[in-house]
Amino acid sequence: SRPAFKDSVWWTGDEDMDWVARFHDTGEDGIFGTNDPGENDGIPTQGEPNFGKTDLHESDQIGLTGFKINRIAPGKSNPGGETDGIVFWNDPGAKVFWPQKLYEQFTGYGGQNPFGAPIQNDYNIGFLFASGTFKLPAGSRERFSLALAFGNSLYDLRKTVSIVQQIYNANYQFAVPPPRPTLTAETGDGFVKLTWDDAAERSIDPISYKNDFEGYKIYRSTDPEFRDPRVISNGQGTGTMVFGKPLAQFDLVDDVQGYSNLAVDGVQYFLGENTGIRHDYVDTTAVNGQLYYYAIVAYDYGDDSLGFYPSENAVSVSHTVRGGIILPPNIVEVRPEPKVSGFVPASTGTVRHTKGNGIGTVKLEIVNSDSIPNNRTMVIRFRNTDPKNIRPDYYEIVDSATSFVYLDHGTDLNGTGRGEASISTGLKAVISTISAPVLDTTNSGFTVNSSANFKTITTFEATANVKQEKRRSMYPKNIRILFGDTVMDVSYRLGFPTPSRPAKFAVYAVNDDNSLSKLRFAFTNVDGDSTFGANGETISILDTTTQQNFPGIPDIVWSIKIDTSGQYLRGPLQKPKAGDEFRIALKIPFSNADEFTFSTTAQLINAQKAKSDFASQPYVVPNPYVGAASFEPEKFAISGRGERRMEFRNLPVNAVVRIYTVNGTLVQTLRQDGSNSGYAAWNLRTKDNMDVAPGLYVYHVDGNDAGTFIGKFAIIK
Repeated sequence: SRPAFKDSVWWTGDEDMDWVARFHDTGEDGIFGTNDPGENDGIPTQGEPNFGKTDLHESDQIGLTGFKINRIAPGKSNPGGETDGIVFWNDPGAKVFWPQKLYEQFTGYGGQNPFGAPIQNDYNIGFLFASGTFKLPAGSRERFSLALAFGNSLYDLRKTVSIVQQIYNANYQFAVPPPRPTLTAETGDGFVKLTWDDAAERSIDPISYKNDFEGYKIYRSTDPEFRDPRVISNGQGTGTMVFGKPLAQFDLVDDVQGYSNLAVDGVQYFLGENTGIRHDYVDTTAVNGQLYYYAIVAYDYGDDSLGFYPSENAVSVSHTVRGGIILPPNIVEVRPEPKVSGFVPASTGTVRHTKGNGIGTVKLEIVNSDSIPNNRTMVIRFRNTDPKNIRPDYYEIVDSATSFVYLDHGTDLNGTGRGEASISTGLKAVISTISAPVLDTTNSGFTVNSSANFKTITTFEATANVKQEKRRSMYPKNIRILFGDTVMDVSYRLGFPTPSRPAKFAVYAVNDDNSLSKLRFAFTNVDGDSTFGANGETISILDTTTQQNFPGIPDIVWSIKIDTSGQYLRGPLQKPKAGDEFRIALKIPFSNADEFTFSTTAQLINAQKAKSDFASQPYVVPNPYVGAASFEPEKFAISGRGERRMEFRNLPVNAVVRIYTVNGTLVQTLRQDGSNSGYAAWNLRTKDNMDVAPGLYVYHVDGNDAGTFIGKFAIIK
């Protein structure tokens, strides 16, 4: 059960067999990527994790050999109490040499007890721990492990000690969540569309050596500290948990669901309810103008045997000294707003099946219009991790001109729409293909002009070693059986009752270039006429490259039997003649021989559409402004109200908004910032940076070619 044994590589110097090169071959400094001695050499080196001096279970430890409690000062209820006069330094005047005194005390010379006796209550006390003896030559180093545990009660203290012991037993290696996903967002009128990658889904936990990824959670907040979702308190109601109430949750369809077995502070972790994994989500409850922070976290299912509670990625935002924020890759800051007048979202061209004959469908969804590149031709290709698999294991999206890989590991081939999205292109392919080759009954059988008038039963012989989803030397390929008047081949001997016989036909596999390759076959010839057409006769197509079912006997892949049911309606059996042909046609899944091509067009502003959109007229929110707007932010680290905010919406790109008093005095000039968001925000301050007075105001919108508009609004403070 040891990790190195499972990895099939271990070293005798690694006493407990837990050093695994792909996780621990860091070199002497214990850090990957520094190219120090021993890094990536495939051999354990002192200083690397889980080996020698850094491995708790391999180190030769002395342990705690002495412990003494000393009374430093009396307490309030015992003001005149005796103290021990302990001061830990040399006092030549008193001739008390503390190093020698402590050495003699804790090594037990002279019969002294190295462990101090209990003392009275209400004292300020000092602890002295001792571990020895050992030699410490100049320049050498020894490591000590020490834990000081605290608790508000005996229960809390025991819990803390248990956690510390668990950390120590785990060699100071902590359970870690899956790698952090990267989140992108697109906003629109009343919605936020989120997209994230699948970086978390193929990771291995460095402690349990398992792929323990279980799902994703999405958190939404109106403040960067993510206080909004933190509504889950501990079992005693005395504090909040590090995780909170998610906006949405997606988990794997597996045996892991419901609440975790382990609990922290009386709270179990909810692992999901087998909803299935997604990589995009649309929040339609978002309010226009409100600033939101969204976080995507990947979580694992923990490990009951190791005592690891499920863990998820951190949701942490850093602040600059001037009040700005720094967002990690799994958090975005967005404000949903209507688009500018004339906005046309990105699009894709028709998906064309340019290579291959695989069966299935390919559709495209745009999950982030902002990321769609303009005028690019992209190719969808299919790949296998196991070359024996017929159905692909994943697909990739590649730029046909630059060969840049936009998506390298799309795995949803069942058309669920839950597959990976390309963060860099804002695209998601919805691909559906069959799970294994199937017989194309419409195009199989004798061709139209053949003389044979009987039906056949064509069967794929799915034995333990002939699997329909696995590739073989002549499978999956279409089959052609060509008939003649003279002997064209000799059948393979499978033993009684299938001896080797001359045959007036030959069996061929159709290659990708439409050339033919002759195949071996067995032939049960009931009437001995060397052709196929008597009741009870069977042609068995063989794979002679393998003999796994029975030693010395090739595997049977296809069998073709004569079916005489209803033959009386067709008359006496008529056998095939020269020039007749029998076909086995297959429908096969997509494979690395298949490619799909499509083009992309980026989002744009259409001038003509901008004019028609502008006809619906700009507007102001809130109108009237009464004291505050719901989407106003609070100030960071400053008391009092945050910045005031009104928004002028439904603006064309680069529009200019001028605000006037009813007397015609210019109050402020605003400009749309040139982005695709069709609004301009105002902080209710004049062009002289003064607070605006309450009252009625007039605004003028200059939409350039789109036109002009005049409106009014009121401010009530």
